[in-house]
Amino acid sequence: MTKGVSINTLPVELLYEIQIFSVSPSFPLTCKTLYRIFRASPPSYRAQFLIASVEAAQIKDELILSKLLRYPICTVDILELLFRMASDILPLTWIPELPRRLFRSLTPKSRAKLPLWTDHDHPLPFLKYLFTCPQIHPPDVNSHDGYALTKAVQVGFLPLVRFLLDHGASPRCKNNMPILVAIYRKDLFLVRLLVERVDCQEHGQGASKQKGKRPKLEDRAQITPEMLKVAVKLNARDIIEYFMKEKGCVPDLQTLQMMR
Repeated sequence: MTKGVSINTLPVELLYEIQIFSVSPSFPLTCKTLYRIFRASPPSYRAQFLIASVEAAQIKDELILSKLLRYPICTVDILELLFRMASDILPLTWIPELPRRLFRSLTPKSRAKLPLWTDHDHPLPFLKYLFTCPQIHPPDVNSHDGYALTKAVQVGFLPLVRFLLDHGASPRCKNNMPILVAIYRKDLFLVRLLVERVDCQEHGQGASKQKGKRPKLEDRAQITPEMLKVAVKLNARDIIEYFMKEKGCVPDLQTLQMMR
C-alpha cells in the first residue's frame, strides 16, 4: 500500500470485499470512519457477509440459524434476502436458539410514560416474525435458561411476557427465576400471570358467559416455600396472601418465625 494511505480511505466497495473475505465482526469497529461506512452498508452486502460467515465457520447444520440470529445485522429484511439468496443454508428442521442480544438492552420504562410497553416495542415485532415465518422453525423460547422471560419480567414488559408464555416459555427455568424476579418487583399481577394459565376466552372483551363451569387449567409452576420466604422477606403482603390462601403454600419454620 502506498505510504500515507490508510485503509479507511479505500473505496467503499473494496472495504466491503475485505470484510467479506475476513468475515471479522470486529473490522468495522476499528475506527469511527469504518463504523459509519459499515453502518450505512446496504442489505445485499449484509446478507452476503452473513452467508460468508456461516460458510467460513463450517458449523453443523443445526447451529446455522442460531449463529445467524446472534448478529445484530440479522433483521427481518436481511433474513428475507437470505431466503432468496441462499435458502439451502437455512435448514427448516432444526430449532434455533433465541439470542440473548434481543433482550440484553431492555431497561425498565418510567411509570410516567404511558403506555409503558406496547406490541410495537423491540424486540416483539422481530419475535412475531420469527415465530410465524414459514421458512424457518420457531426458536426455542427457553434458550439460555429462560433468559428472555426473566428479562421481560425484570423490566415489566407485559406484552413480551404474554407473548413468550403463549409460545411455551416456562417460568420454572433456572429454579423459577422469572417468578422470583416478579416477587422482588412486588408485582402480584406478574406473579399470577407467570403461575396461572388463564383461558383467554374467559377474560376476552365481549366474551359471552358460558353455561357450566370451565375446567381449571393446570398452573405453569408450583408455589414453593422458598418463594413464600422471599415474599415475606420483602414484606410483599398481597403476594404472601396469594401464596398461602389461594395456592395453599405452607411456610417452613424459618418463614413462620419471620412472620411473627
